[in-house]
Amino acid sequence: MTSHSERKLARVSEVAEWLGVSKSTIYKWTQEGIFPKPIVLGGADLGKNTASRWIVAEIDEWLRTRERNRFSGE
Repeated sequence: MTSHSERKLARVSEVAEWLGVSKSTIYKWTQEGIFPKPIVLGGADLGKNTASRWIVAEIDEWLRTRERNRFSGE
């Protein structure tokens, strides 16, 4: 079973505040492929606005990977 924290979603403003960067930096990193991609909710085909949300567990793993690389000298 998937834990609640693995399913938790965060808005770009929450992710940016958590990491201490701007929202545009989050979008830039995502576009460059160095940050997890968001889930897009809704869609134009449904006649609704879209919203991007990031999976908190994926960001946690991204941070752990960066820490491992930092300490391993990579």
